[in-house]
Parts: sequence; C-alpha cells; structure tokens
Amino acid sequence: MKLLHYIILLSCALLPVAGMAQGANDVLQDVIDTYNKSKGISADYLMTYDKTTDRGTIAMEGDRFRILSDDLKCWYDGTTQWAYSSMTGEVNITEPTREELQLSNPYAALVAFKNSSNVSMVKTPGGAYMLSLIPQSQDSDVRLIQLFVGIGSKQIEKAVFVMADNSQYTVVVKNYATGKKFPGSTFKYDAGAVPAGTQVVDLR
Repeated sequence: MKLLHYIILLSCALLPVAGMAQGANDVLQDVIDTYNKSKGISADYLMTYDKTTDRGTIAMEGDRFRILSDDLKCWYDGTTQWAYSSMTGEVNITEPTREELQLSNPYAALVAFKNSSNVSMVKTPGGAYMLSLIPQSQDSDVRLIQLFVGIGSKQIEKAVFVMADNSQYTVVVKNYATGKKFPGSTFKYDAGAVPAGTQVVDLR
C-alpha cells in the first residue's frame, strides 16, 4: 500500500531533536536517542502531495503508533497493525515483519534511512538546518529526503520527500506535544473511526 508507505515516511518529521550537534549524522542520532528516551508524542500535520492536501494527527509511544487522517487510518500496538485506506475502502490486519516495519513505523523508518543514506546538512537563510538524505540504493522509492530543523525550536518543523517518480510530498508539523500518556487502546483498531460496514480483511 504505497499511500501508507508515503504517509508513514512523512511521519518521521514528528520525531524530536535533542540538540544541534555539529554533524548531520550526529543530528539524526540525536533524533533517535531523544525518541528512545521520550514518552508519548502527539502532533497534527498538514501534508501536501499531487496538488492535494491531507490533514491528520499522529500519536507515538515506543514502537506503537496511531495515524488518523481522511485518507488513512492506521494503528499498531507493537505486534498487530490495522490499516484503513480510503482508496481501498477496507481494513487490512497484518503482523508486520521487522523489515516491513521499516515501511510502517516512523521510528523504524528513520533508523533505516539513517543507516542506508548519504547525509549532509546546511544552514538555510530562514534560520533552520536542512538535512538531506539521499538513499544509497538505486532501487529506493525515495530519491531525496529533506528535513528542516529549527535552530531555536530544535524540532523538525518540515519534511520534503522527493520520490523516484519525481512526485513530491511535504509535511508541516503543528501542535507538537511530548510527555503524553496514552492508554493501550489508543494503538488498537477502533471500528468507530472508519465508515460503518467497512470490510475487515485478516491477512495474518
């Protein structure tokens, strides 16, 4: 489900940055280390792609996450994933493998890209650091990732993904909050969040 893949990748922009290290790889490692130490995270995002706009919310805690938007609703409780797409009109239940989680978990995706990309960083005129990640694999669906980190906020405020087919996805993060405590039900399928009568397909 490519739409799920793209939205999850864009969700990497919701991960926090601990501080501004000198090197690009150090900054990315700060992101990962800070998330490892953090509690729950929630944020709103505005994503634009193919001349369309999608607004959504995301909640993340450890390796669990929930994404809710008009186009996609996805829950992952650490073992089971439920994914609803408005394109298919159904919910797919899976138990992702470690490799598959790199396409469905924002944290795992960021780790995977850090380990498989050439990373550079420049300071922009707008007062931010721009990290550029270029995947080393020629077969990657993603050609370039740009993460804009506010020098003052120390947060990733915008992310741009340029895909192999030259399409571009941009996400802007708002209402970012840390230290959230979520009940376990947050990351489990909620039938009330999808249209009544939606077919549920168990692919486990």
